[in-house]
Amino acid sequence: MIDRTKVAALTGTVVLLLGAAAISAPQAAQRGNPPADADSKEYRGYHLTMENVGKFVAASKALVKLSHDNPGLEKDMESQSDARTIEDAVRTTEKYPAVTSAIKSAGLTTRDFVVMTGTLMGAEMAVGMKKQGQIKQYPPSVSPENAAFVEQNWDRLNAMMKAVADSSGQQP
Repeated sequence: MIDRTKVAALTGTVVLLLGAAAISAPQAAQRGNPPADADSKEYRGYHLTMENVGKFVAASKALVKLSHDNPGLEKDMESQSDARTIEDAVRTTEKYPAVTSAIKSAGLTTRDFVVMTGTLMGAEMAVGMKKQGQIKQYPPSVSPENAAFVEQNWDRLNAMMKAVADSSGQQP
């Protein structure tokens, strides 16, 4: 299994910046209640498909390249990384036209990328935990449809995430 944390780290500060906002609301919803806030509902309501995951992978690879080509960008973005909501992450990301361009070049809006980051990471973590016997049922933050999608495409998704990691020149 590919370590999702390593893949996220390899995609650079952008994914981590977006991931922090993207993951905080779904994790709060994992404590037993269905998502109540708007961000949690948006993460849960996002419908994962192979088409949009392919775009996510393309955007992630573009961000890896951008990070390698602009080493100062990562440090600058780290100083701005206080996003707590989807809107915060979108607003912060859009301060960097090259980052926004890299995401859009893959056919996604910045908001789609933020929401997909949280949805995909949350669903993959939950499926991985269930596969390892750490949980018996999925948390309310993960929709049954997205859990089923990740289960059915587990090997393919792992290969796609490995391709992102490989694009960084490092092995997970």
